[in-house]
Amino acid sequence: MATSTIPLARGLPVVGNVFDMARDMRAFLTDNYQELGPVYGMRLLNRRFTVLAGVEANRFLARHGTKHFRSFEFWSGLNAWFGAARSTLSADGAEHAAFRRTLKRGYSREYAVEHMGGMIDIARREIAAWPQDRPMAAVPALQRIVTDQVGTLVAGVSPRPYNDDLVCYVHGLLSATIVPRPYLRWSPRFRRASARVDELYHEVIECHSGTMRERHGAAPDLIDDLLDLHEEDPKFFPEADLKMAAMGPFVAALDTVASTCAFMLYALLRNPDVLEKVREEADTLLAGDVPAEQALRKMDAMHRAAMETMRMYPVTPLLVRTAANSFEFAGHRIPAGEQVMIATAVPHYLSEFFPEPERFDIDRYTPARAEHKQPYVYAPFGLGPHRCLGNGFAEVQIAATMATILHEVDLDPDRADYSLKTTQMPLPAPDESFKVRVRGRRGAPQPLAEPKPWGALGAVLGGALWGALGAEAAREAFRSLSPAHLSRRQLSR
Repeated sequence: MATSTIPLARGLPVVGNVFDMARDMRAFLTDNYQELGPVYGMRLLNRRFTVLAGVEANRFLARHGTKHFRSFEFWSGLNAWFGAARSTLSADGAEHAAFRRTLKRGYSREYAVEHMGGMIDIARREIAAWPQDRPMAAVPALQRIVTDQVGTLVAGVSPRPYNDDLVCYVHGLLSATIVPRPYLRWSPRFRRASARVDELYHEVIECHSGTMRERHGAAPDLIDDLLDLHEEDPKFFPEADLKMAAMGPFVAALDTVASTCAFMLYALLRNPDVLEKVREEADTLLAGDVPAEQALRKMDAMHRAAMETMRMYPVTPLLVRTAANSFEFAGHRIPAGEQVMIATAVPHYLSEFFPEPERFDIDRYTPARAEHKQPYVYAPFGLGPHRCLGNGFAEVQIAATMATILHEVDLDPDRADYSLKTTQMPLPAPDESFKVRVRGRRGAPQPLAEPKPWGALGAVLGGALWGALGAEAAREAFRSLSPAHLSRRQLSR
């Protein structure tokens, strides 16, 4: 029989649990689960949420999420900022399935493996510019790598000139989705960033206009697939909804892959025995003697280190939904219309599933232990119909990026006694106090690698410019010749 009283997490007057969530989201959700059980309430300013946590919640989401939860209300504000009526994030049911079919190829593991060489080249170029023996904030450095990889290889345009604007824009919007921030519309910095992101969007679309892509022999990418969907069914996917979908890869990389790589780098530097195992695999991968897919599958320590990073430092520790239909859960009735948080990462820190959960231990994922295979306990990419579509792509990108870093440079923490500090908004990440130093360089110097839809001609031209002009001048000259700059066309095909 369902009861009516749901326990409420302790919080402060007016602000509720804002500071608790800002301090350590994962710890707050786990501690309250252990104290209050699998259902409890919390407040963020004037918004109340019912939290469902633990294995019970994960099981319910996986089995009954389609019937009882919808996504639209939480993401509708973000849609509005982009001028969209709906998006992959906010759609459910048949509409969501249609979006996923369109996005599937561009976000797939297979697409990432096919373009892994490009990922490595971009990472090498950025790493070559890292200062020697000077402190460098890890998160911004990794953001520059992963957004360039995703933008160049998935959307056809490098976002490097827009990187700081992307960070400001994305962080502002995601934070406002969680805690409303109406002042963003009048913030000069945010307005400048918004204008710059508009420029990036127009450049992406121009790069895919008319016969631009076909003329240079490039295979279709995610933006091509989105434009095809718009042309085939403009009622379902109108032009007004295109911007949010086209910017999706940049948003996803900025605060998921980059943060995971930063957390993983911290964990490896704190665990030198694991670092050496992972580095050996990275050196094998970068030697180029084995096909990429085969070498990737042999990176066992890298894979387990990434899995343990995502267990200890989940960048999406919860999902926010609206109860579409009333239901009973753990002895409580959740009414239709209730705002619900499903704390999917809570089991990651429960000792009954992961003994000594505060310890970084990659042997959890060996066949002998396989702690992650206990049903519904390991959910770094979420669960249910909205489970991250790009999880396979992300796994390849993390492996390629971390392997390149470990192969190219020896890194030290800026301070040997540094203890990780994190920021929780908009998503958990190491804060900028986590800094590293390049102690030495390991990899051989590499020629210019500026992946663009040029094929073999681009490689020849890039090498010639490198030799004649020098590195930076060559990059600028090559960029000016890219398809996005050759012609200014209308936004429609």
